Amino acid sequence: MPWLSLAGFALALLAAGPAPDPIPSAAPAQSATAPSAAPAQSATVSSAAPTRGQSAAERLHRKGVHCMDEIERPECAIESFEALLDEDTRQRELVTDGLLRLLTLYRRLDREDDIAPLLRRYWEAGGGRRSAGHVPYSLRYLPSELNMMINVDPPRVLASSMLQRGGDDLRDFLFTCDDALRHDVEMRQRWRRSARLAAETGRQTWEVFYEKVDAEAERDRKRKEREARRTEEERERDRPPLMMEVACPLVDALELRDNADWRRMSGIGHHRERDKNVAIFELAELETKLAAAVAAGRLLPDGPGRWRLPEQVEGFEDDGRELRLVSLDLDELLVAPQALLGPIIEASRKRKRRMNRELERLVDGVPRDTVMFMALNQAALRELGFGEMERRSLRSVLEAVLPRPKGLQIAAIVGDSAALFTRVPTDAAVRGRMLVTVANALLARSAEDDAETAKWIEDLDVAEASDRKALLMSYVLSAARLEEILWD
Repeated sequence: MPWLSLAGFALALLAAGPAPDPIPSAAPAQSATAPSAAPAQSATVSSAAPTRGQSAAERLHRKGVHCMDEIERPECAIESFEALLDEDTRQRELVTDGLLRLLTLYRRLDREDDIAPLLRRYWEAGGGRRSAGHVPYSLRYLPSELNMMINVDPPRVLASSMLQRGGDDLRDFLFTCDDALRHDVEMRQRWRRSARLAAETGRQTWEVFYEKVDAEAERDRKRKEREARRTEEERERDRPPLMMEVACPLVDALELRDNADWRRMSGIGHHRERDKNVAIFELAELETKLAAAVAAGRLLPDGPGRWRLPEQVEGFEDDGRELRLVSLDLDELLVAPQALLGPIIEASRKRKRRMNRELERLVDGVPRDTVMFMALNQAALRELGFGEMERRSLRSVLEAVLPRPKGLQIAAIVGDSAALFTRVPTDAAVRGRMLVTVANALLARSAEDDAETAKWIEDLDVAEASDRKALLMSYVLSAARLEEILWD
């Protein structure tokens, strides 16, 4: 299913683990990397004393952090952070940090029953204000037929304490454009985990390591068999968005270290038509870097204020689909097929907003402090959800029974903990409640039948929003669980 597979990308962005242990010389060699420091996302203070000019949200957050980190009084911290979630404030970063800290505190005090209600408050906490400024300005000029969006905020990923604990290996695995470096990281981490398992089971490290390598090879073989049975149309439809395919060629052209250098990465497209796909990258001092790239021949001029890559991205070689680059706002680089670019530039010149209004409302409803978010409008979600069904009778029944979705919002946040939140706005509250009941019953049955399934869904919560206008799903990921996703 196109684009929805990006939930896996979200999990990768949330990934974290402890710093790698030393490994024996038999392990794959390490590639040289340069560390990238980033300020911690969570604010810390040395005193709970109020400061003149602070808002109520800032005072509550400051007191909660002081109680949690300085004087180690969890009940005091919980009281402050719970009050913070009730504040009507635009300072959403403080609210989300308080929510993540509450998650940690509830677990520390074995208050597991309080976690699910806490997670369900994510979309409404802070007063439920619409977000602004968390997407590129150029987005407003894109065609209305573009109905899906993904947005990644590398600085927030780098600033998270979970990623910092993961060290350079995790950073490089997520952001490098060097496939050899990513392979080295993966093999080194797999060796480390194999050594740990071997010590626990009394086996040789190489024995455990190559057992996992063989299992992965078998999974790859089955994936290739499934891929061979797919039609060319299916393969084309399920390719990743333009943002993910053009990012590394632009990294090379602008002489960046890797994708962590982008201030923001956004991909906007149509859920079926690949030639209707746009990417926007934000980068400090973009104009200077563009001039240097043109002077060195890494970018080629294509008219006033327009450029192209020396080599086209695969799948965009045909006339009208060839990619062009343009900067419509400060430090924003927009990449689009040539056929789309003219109308986008014209809309920018006339300051005419063209973005799909449904998608815009969904995007504005996503809190601005996410490390990643994704949104689909109603038409895209409906077709992706039911469009592949061959039996029209079954499709009709399901559409009648299930709540009518107005779109889909997915948001990922990271601090000391990481969480993935999904929201499906709907205008059918009764059917929504029925679906929640059925979903929870099926999850409970799956957990009873399969211990492995139970392990993976124990942190999954499905519920109805308090205003009964949306279905909610939240999933909390631990560092250990994410290590399994990445390295096993």
